[in-house]
Amino acid sequence: EEKIKQTLAEPTPMQGGGGPESEKNYPLAPAFRIVDLFGNRLSLADYRGKVVLLDFWATWCKPCRTEIPAFVDLQARYHHRGFQVIGIAVADHKWSVKKFYEDFHMNYPVAMDDSIARRAYGVAGGIPSTFLIGRDGRIHQKIVGAPSNLNLLETEIQSLLGGENGTQLARAAAAPAPPAESAANNPPPATVEQKINQTLNKKTEVVNEDENPPAAGAQKASASAAAPPPPNKPLKDPSPAEVQRIIQEFAAKETQFKLARDNYTYHQINKVEELGPNDEIVGTYRQDWDILFDDSGKRIENVTYAPLPTLKGLMVTEQDIDAMRSIQPFVLTTDELPEYEIKYLGHVPVDYLTCYVFSIRPKEIKKGHLYFKGIVWVDDRDLQIVKTEGKSVPEMHTRHGENLFPRFTTYRQQIDGKYWFPTFTMADDTLYFPGNPIHIKEIIRYTNYKQFRSKVRILSATPTSDTPNPPPKK
Repeated sequence: EEKIKQTLAEPTPMQGGGGPESEKNYPLAPAFRIVDLFGNRLSLADYRGKVVLLDFWATWCKPCRTEIPAFVDLQARYHHRGFQVIGIAVADHKWSVKKFYEDFHMNYPVAMDDSIARRAYGVAGGIPSTFLIGRDGRIHQKIVGAPSNLNLLETEIQSLLGGENGTQLARAAAAPAPPAESAANNPPPATVEQKINQTLNKKTEVVNEDENPPAAGAQKASASAAAPPPPNKPLKDPSPAEVQRIIQEFAAKETQFKLARDNYTYHQINKVEELGPNDEIVGTYRQDWDILFDDSGKRIENVTYAPLPTLKGLMVTEQDIDAMRSIQPFVLTTDELPEYEIKYLGHVPVDYLTCYVFSIRPKEIKKGHLYFKGIVWVDDRDLQIVKTEGKSVPEMHTRHGENLFPRFTTYRQQIDGKYWFPTFTMADDTLYFPGNPIHIKEIIRYTNYKQFRSKVRILSATPTSDTPNPPPKK
């Protein structure tokens, strides 16, 4: 009985007429266009030439919740070989899906079901329903319910990804599409890292031109870093023992960096924008700091510019200021390692670097303490954090109100030839206050790094003004 149940529950090819390689046996995957959780267009055509795992799921579905961590792991390990997971949430609330997305560190695009894609794939009500789409654009497996044997699913994914036949299919599928749509409406597929950045850095058009984030490792690239391997050349994953060694080494490097940064002066611009229903700016908050030392060598924070806030539905609290000081320019030192649960996710190219990717979350929340929860990218040569994506926790809910934190991305640059300094933080998120969701954008710039008692200034590689913007004229 157990073997029968296992056999029935295992993934099976889509049924139809003809032989195993016939077009009837592997029907074409219906095309769809949808919008993901962050407002970006999500189209199956964007992944032409890749192996796609399309998952219809919901946060209230227990089997769905059990399969998501496995899909996150598969995405991290196989994306560089041309594998992509796409999630479509069915009969769910967007705020629940976004919270689930953050809590489970989902590393692939997720969209809310518009019923069109669900009907096209014949998902009547049984979820999770998962479709494995080959490089040829055909459905090779349909799985109803959580996969009972993940090893079999992974073997099928490896089969679709590898081999000479897979390479030929990828070339054929990636060929220019017939002239049914213009190139502008059907662009070539982007790399996985580009898609990650498109998702994380959504809707940045209101940011000033001199506030665009630097590419990771932009300055180092011209000196020593080689370009990352092409997507079809997998990067070697370290063994579990090597992962632990890497964690210890990069925490030690971060400890050295924190001590070094405490001997630098710099300028920090903190800006928050509250957006209206049409993404228009309805209120702002800004505070600029000079991080200096007094005559006795004590580190001080001097506010140089602080116009009157015009935020409508928001208030910047002391906890928000603390997050701007310590969480958004996140540093993970050796002393802080015991406070966090750290999980290795993969080895990936990022711009001109190759990085180890780690998921980080606090083991325990202590009252009165702020922590970081999210993902860090660690340069595999210098073993220092070069990019951070996540949020401050815990969020605070009291009878006096709520203090919610946005999801942010922080970029670092190697601007002194040795350490990677934070130079840019960006957040574009909706804070879901009860009955009053508020869309905000946050920009933090760290510039004019200068070592204490040194006359040499180390500037950010991204051009920026040495002086804060003057108050707006009335």
